[in-house]
Amino acid sequence: MIGRNPGHTQRVTSGPRDPKTVWQTDLSQARATGTPAVDAGRLYVPVDAISDTARRRYRLHSLSAATGEERWQVPLRSEPNGPPAVAGDHIVVTAKRGLEQGRVVAFRKRYGEEDWLVDIDARLTAAPTIDGGTVYVPDWSGRVHALSVWDGSVQWSQQVDAAAGGRTFTEPVAVLGDTLYLGSQSGSTGVVALDATTGDTEWEASTRAVTGGPVAHSKGVVVQSHQLVTAFDTDGTRQWSFNVRSPRARPLAVDGQHVYVSAGNAVYAVDWNGEKSWTHESDGEPVGAPTVAGDTVLFRSEGQLTALSRATGEERWTTTPGGVGRAIVTPAAIFVPESDGAVVALGET
Repeated sequence: MIGRNPGHTQRVTSGPRDPKTVWQTDLSQARATGTPAVDAGRLYVPVDAISDTARRRYRLHSLSAATGEERWQVPLRSEPNGPPAVAGDHIVVTAKRGLEQGRVVAFRKRYGEEDWLVDIDARLTAAPTIDGGTVYVPDWSGRVHALSVWDGSVQWSQQVDAAAGGRTFTEPVAVLGDTLYLGSQSGSTGVVALDATTGDTEWEASTRAVTGGPVAHSKGVVVQSHQLVTAFDTDGTRQWSFNVRSPRARPLAVDGQHVYVSAGNAVYAVDWNGEKSWTHESDGEPVGAPTVAGDTVLFRSEGQLTALSRATGEERWTTTPGGVGRAIVTPAAIFVPESDGAVVALGET
């Protein structure tokens, strides 16, 4: 799913050390490919189609992760918000069906047949988060929805503190243990923790509007508010704040040693005391979201993929796969969506 796991830490156990292009698949009549989800040897790729004859503009494609061969494609009824989330036999997509209307759809993995659909009367921009058998989806009206991944039935739906002026939840829910963490772009409370079973509020912490995160790790819960990155204990106690140069928030990466932040043309590693460990600056190019892969941190810049030492920030390798989308890293391969409707796989074999 987005962020690689329910806490959205953007971390995998390892990654290729000298990646080369293994395959490239050009998807037919596709204008752009979105960020894929990877599960059990398959890629699930949201696509913006350009066919004049297609009944639906948006599609979901299933590809072999090893070869790039297309297994199936199905139409999406609405524009997807981001990468799907995959659990068991289901692929779950959230989508915009109108300015103030959203949709959650689940497909079967084998052939892509639609299994269930839930319409939500509020704007959705967050990708789904799955933990156990539950899909968590927040909306712009300040409500959080917990749905069964198996049949779409509503386990609970909770309005968060409506009396305080409402919330605008634009980013995915992060889950750690029995608690959900959300960041609000409106109202007086920036970070909210909810009981994952009931949706009841456990704690709130005031921040400026949350523009990135939250990311949930056993060391703490991290959010970004424009140029300010803030960490809280899992009980809501504020740990530290750290300023970066650029106000544009990108997904954060987290491990047991550092919080990794992309800002402007730099990647920062901030330790769990809130102190800067190292900074890596690219040659004037904006950098993309970081991913921790084993002992390296990977990020995209214009046409280039770079790996740094997680401990020191020293450059390990670079490659130029092309493409402009977010790179998805696995232990065996790196998958890069391109702006022209292609997907590229990089690996060692």
